[in-house]
Amino acid sequence: MMLKNYEYQSEFAREYFGKGVAEGRAKEKTETTAKNVLHILRTRSVCVSDEARRRILGCQDLGQLQTWLERAITASSTRELFQD
Repeated sequence: MMLKNYEYQSEFAREYFGKGVAEGRAKEKTETTAKNVLHILRTRSVCVSDEARRRILGCQDLGQLQTWLERAITASSTRELFQD
């Protein structure tokens, strides 16, 4: 049984539990941002190939995803989205 308000007693446990929580939140943020990029492109009727979809969903770089999110607002193709 897991207690909701359990507080880890050792510094080691607190440190590694905290890292796990932070990593989980970071992963959730990248996944959400990738889905938002695809949502904007779909809403704007921009054609997204399977390869482009995999590239967007597979990206773990939040900074890159945020750049793509901004570009998705005006891009007319995934080629424009991915331009460097």
